[in-house]
Amino acid sequence: MVTPELFVGFPHFRFFQFFTTHMLIIWVGLFFVFVKGYVVTTRGLWQSFAFLNAAAVIAFLTNIATGGNYMFLAHKPENPSLIDFLGPYPLYILVLECIALVLFFVLYLPWRKRGERK
Repeated sequence: MVTPELFVGFPHFRFFQFFTTHMLIIWVGLFFVFVKGYVVTTRGLWQSFAFLNAAAVIAFLTNIATGGNYMFLAHKPENPSLIDFLGPYPLYILVLECIALVLFFVLYLPWRKRGERK
């Protein structure tokens, strides 16, 4: 949501579709944690990171087959974005990988403290 590559603006349907689907990814995670009572664990953190990388491999192969640019794995977005500060292709993919791992650990921190109290 920080680096959208949109070729249409507000109030076009694709504008709403992009932000709605990407916000739902976050809301689903929050729903399972706060409503369903799921607990974040280090094992779950690594499983999620592995799933992200498996999805990236599938997206990369899909990009080759279709000429697409899912997850920005084929090239940087054509519009200016924060990815421009992360280096050239394919270095920025490794930098994004590190950023994702750091964010996973930051999001895990509240549950780590909870586990220490048990």
